[in-house]
Amino acid sequence: MLLLSPQPMSISLNAQPEFQFNIERTTVVSKKAEPFVKWAGGKQALISQLVPHFPKSYTRYFEPFIGGGAVFFATRHSKAVISDQNEWLIDTYEAVRDNWQAVAAKLDTLPNTKTDYLRIRAILPKSLDLVDRAAHFVYLNKTCFRGLFRVNRQGQYNVPYGAYDRRYYDPANLAAASAALKGATVLRGDYEAAVVGVNEGDFAYFDPPYYKLGGYSDFNRYTAGQFRERDQVRLAALCNELTERGVKWALSNSDTPFIRALYKRYRMVTVNARREINLKSQERDVAELLVLNY
Repeated sequence: MLLLSPQPMSISLNAQPEFQFNIERTTVVSKKAEPFVKWAGGKQALISQLVPHFPKSYTRYFEPFIGGGAVFFATRHSKAVISDQNEWLIDTYEAVRDNWQAVAAKLDTLPNTKTDYLRIRAILPKSLDLVDRAAHFVYLNKTCFRGLFRVNRQGQYNVPYGAYDRRYYDPANLAAASAALKGATVLRGDYEAAVVGVNEGDFAYFDPPYYKLGGYSDFNRYTAGQFRERDQVRLAALCNELTERGVKWALSNSDTPFIRALYKRYRMVTVNARREINLKSQERDVAELLVLNY
């Protein structure tokens, strides 16, 4: 989930920030990293319900559907392998890891107006260098409607302007996220390829696009493709394979008969969640499943 400042402030090229923070001189990180982007299905609010169920110790941590990274940042494992099929998201993680100060400096130049939002939204990410690409990702995430990442079938970002008066980033958190990412192996691509090297003694956490009644996942248009029922079946087969190899894993998904049937051989824990991104307030409180093979 997205971490917002308790006292949001408007973004202005001429305004003086309410805090004094020298980006160039920041080298010491004492803050625990938290997500710096909002993500549909993000787990920041559920950390206290998830992490206590994880193994007490493991050699390496794998998270193939990294999304906003809430669980990754919470575990703070020294040997982590994270991945996602959303290349723009992974580009952003790599840029923040390698030079968060440059990403922050670029963000400081991007005005928060509808005209500028539409102009920046129309720019193809691949036409930019890595720093600008990452800055545009964070900017759009913080200024778009409800922080939703969605693309059309051509892979073009198409979320409308949100008109929010908030800062784009917390310098201390961006520095902490950069430090956390430096200790991780960052991959891009299909989730199955991301766990090829997982071994007994490792632990994998899966947080795929959730299955929804009707055969498709809610908020699953975060790549040009979609996560369909057949993809859920393939993921369950992969989990079965990891179990046979002695690998411990946990998986989050919707509490539906289909998901319960797919993972009926495993232990399930009900998790109470609230999805603020849902436009219908009466549908924001939902029950999710945490599936465990140990």
